[in-house]
Order: sequence, then structure tokens, then C-alpha cells
Amino acid sequence: MKNILARGGIEFIAVLLGISGSLWVDDYRLELANQEKTIHTLESLKNELEKIKDYEEYRAQKIENDSHALHFILENWGRNNPDSLINMETGNRDLILSLKAYFAVHPPMAIYNSLNNDGSIGLIDNLELKEKINVVFQIRPDHISEAVGNQKDLYRRFNEYIIKNHPLLINTDLKNKHKELVDFLSDPIIFGFLSEQKGMRGFIVFIIENHIEYIKDLIDSIDTNLEKT
Repeated sequence: MKNILARGGIEFIAVLLGISGSLWVDDYRLELANQEKTIHTLESLKNELEKIKDYEEYRAQKIENDSHALHFILENWGRNNPDSLINMETGNRDLILSLKAYFAVHPPMAIYNSLNNDGSIGLIDNLELKEKINVVFQIRPDHISEAVGNQKDLYRRFNEYIIKNHPLLINTDLKNKHKELVDFLSDPIIFGFLSEQKGMRGFIVFIIENHIEYIKDLIDSIDTNLEKT
């Protein structure tokens, strides 16, 4: 009887060890799979971060380039020669549109959105890295979107004022609009709109450049994390 019980105990322990070992192997395999997935996630995010950085550098430079006429008019307010402005470089826009336009900023984030939606980013166990990812892909872009939204509202108000008070300037051809341009360039309300526009564009460029610095820091953090895996 004792031998039977002993054999039964041994068999029970063997089964228990087998189950425990199987569970350990399953956990180990899952951990390896998650590590591999995390590596792929970080590599994919890094690739997209490089694209976002290039895109935002281009957009910031374009805003500054397309604001040449705006800055020139403000710096020479009261001394502007309409004839010299008609053919000024305005970034492939007519003069009036270049002064009132807002600049949309839509960085590529399809990869991040996909990885976030399928839970891949949630597998990252480095909390500091996850926080940086959230700042770069969520918080800072929201700041940019809000600033662009404010500039879009300025565009609407500015455009409505021009339509109401300088309607002949809404046409892209300004060659025969000397008198209208003189009136436009002596309107104090226009000066106010242009000054607000300059501030808006400068602020947007500032937060884009600030975002780029966060992107660079995140890329460095991802590289460091990948080196450790």
C-alpha cells in the first residue's frame, strides 16, 4: 500500500513538474515573442520619426520662405512701393494670398497609429521611453494642431475683412491694381492683421522646431534601448 502511495506521489509530482515546466516554456516563448515585437515596434517608430523630422523641417522652412513678403511689408510699412510688391517672390502664391494664408501641418503618423491601435506600443516596458513616445506622437502634435487652428481662424477673419473692404484685391492679377494696393498698404487694420499673422507664423515655426528637438531626443532614446536588447 505504501509503495502504491509512493508511486502515486511521484507520478503526481512528475505531472506537476511537467505542467510547471510547460508553463515556464510558454511564458519564456511569449516573453521572447514580445521582445522581438518590441524591437520591431521601436525600429518602425524610429523610421517614422525620421520622416516626421524631415517633413517638419521642410514645413518650417516653407513657412519662413513664404513669409518673405509679409516681413518686408511690415518692416517697410508706410514706405512700401506697390509696384515692387507685385512681382515679389511669394512661394507660388499671389501676394494677397501669401499674406493671409495659413499653413497646414500633417506629419506622417500612420505607423504610430497602427502600432498604438494593435497594442504593440503597450508592450514596451520602459516607462520613460513610453512617456517620450506619448509626448512626441500625441502631446506636441496637439499643440501644433491647435496653433494651426488658431491661424486658420485668423485667415478666415483676415479674408472676410479683405472681401468687405478691399474686394478688388481678391483677384490674383494685381498688375492694374496700383491704387487698390496703396489703399491696402495704408489701412491700419491690415497692419494689425499682418502683425498678428507674423506672430502666428513665428509661433508655429517655434513649436515645430521644438517638436523636432523632442523627436531627436526620442530617436536617441530608441537607439539606446535597442542597443541594450
